[in-house]
Amino acid sequence: MEETYIVETHNLTKTYSGRNVVNNVNMHIKKGSIYGFVGENGSGKTTIMRLIMGLSIPSKGDYSLFGVDWKKSEIYKIRKNISAIVETPSLVVSMNAYDNLKYACYYCGIKDLSIIEPTLKKVGLDNVPKNKKVKNFSLGMRQRLGIAVLLLSSPKLLLLDEPMNGLDPEGIKEVRDIIYDLNKQGITILISSHILSELEKVATDWGFISHGNLLEEISSQELNDKCAKSIEVGYHDGNKLEEAIKKIGISNYKNSSNSSFRIFDDIKPLDLLNKLKSEGVEIEDINTSHGSVEEYYFDLVRNGGNNNE
Repeated sequence: MEETYIVETHNLTKTYSGRNVVNNVNMHIKKGSIYGFVGENGSGKTTIMRLIMGLSIPSKGDYSLFGVDWKKSEIYKIRKNISAIVETPSLVVSMNAYDNLKYACYYCGIKDLSIIEPTLKKVGLDNVPKNKKVKNFSLGMRQRLGIAVLLLSSPKLLLLDEPMNGLDPEGIKEVRDIIYDLNKQGITILISSHILSELEKVATDWGFISHGNLLEEISSQELNDKCAKSIEVGYHDGNKLEEAIKKIGISNYKNSSNSSFRIFDDIKPLDLLNKLKSEGVEIEDINTSHGSVEEYYFDLVRNGGNNNE
């Protein structure tokens, strides 16, 4: 079955001062996904979000939102399904949470103010004292209120640029739980973050970008498989090694390249080495690996976007 993409880009390029800050990017965000967008500062993540929001125009290439090309007149109507926090949420710090949402309703043309209380409840701010102004909120509370503002328009796609940045562990968990709950309600989410250990807990799909180039798109399942704890065994004779692996009772393994096997069974490297030697197998080397998403990203950057095993 063909995937339904909420966002799809085709050789999307943005040039500033003769430099491509976004370079021929082909991006695919599936309906109902949480797309973890990973890259160093200046990699092009925020620029792509600004392009999607219509705050910037591509220098080259195209993109579509909900299947509608960005050049078509109906794209303005389509963008009403999208809400975003790019960089920091816009809040009036001299007001309380309720009045911030009331003010947001006015400038968004939303007349039904009865949606404010349920929206505050969605982000866990319904019990905050009415006399507490935003200037006295924690960073986590401000971030949750910023998300509440986005929800007023009942979006189908949320763009969140570093929503966990600067938060303490409690604030990170609060924002993470909100993201997870919103996605369960059917909202597709594009989220960038430098806190990859937290992004790992919610992302269903990943896009890795560096210096404007999209290095890879990969599902969480595929990424988990590639980062799983394993023993890498280099060989001279792959057929002989595979026969020995089966003979000694190893069941979870794969030929990861032209010269090595990855073994995922729970076995100590020294025990594995001794068993292979007893079977008369000559190996080149043996290493353990338990890659993190961060390590995977840096390997991608080093390999120029090729992490094929």
